[in-house]
Amino acid sequence: MEFSIDLSTAQQGAEKVRGCLIRWREQFDLSRFEYTQHVRIAPNEIPHSHPVLTLNTQLFNPAEILSEYLHEQMHWYATGFGINEQSPVILELGRRYPNAPAEFPEGASDRDSTILHLLINWLEIEAVSAFLPRQQAEDIARRKRYYRWIYQTVLTDWRPLESLFREHGIMPIIHANDMAGR
Repeated sequence: MEFSIDLSTAQQGAEKVRGCLIRWREQFDLSRFEYTQHVRIAPNEIPHSHPVLTLNTQLFNPAEILSEYLHEQMHWYATGFGINEQSPVILELGRRYPNAPAEFPEGASDRDSTILHLLINWLEIEAVSAFLPRQQAEDIARRKRYYRWIYQTVLTDWRPLESLFREHGIMPIIHANDMAGR
């Protein structure tokens, strides 16, 4: 018996995402939101930020790829602030949303992650809006099949969340080059 392994489809998908990000970087100065320079494309993995920003090949729309990329960069931004589940801003979000869902597709993998994603997803939409019309950034968020409660809450409570994030110095979003000295 002879077996062959054909990874060409996975390679093509990864090249598509890579090419898309390169085009976005040529069209816009994304550097202000690039808090890590290491990007990994792994076709079958769930996108995640740490230890290396990892994207998959499940998205086909360039705007959605940009949104996912900036979402993962916003995790690095929050890391630059030292934000964790005991941070004052996260504790306040927990108080504001005591019934936040603790599982997919409405929430994240647990309640703490859902609460953190209220910040991350808000920052994602704000960052995407620097490159695409605000309505398009919001539409991308509304169409996602995961974090549904989180995105809806962020969009519904936009102004109060913005005030909270400003109060904690998270807003306006600090340029990546200026985070090193933070």
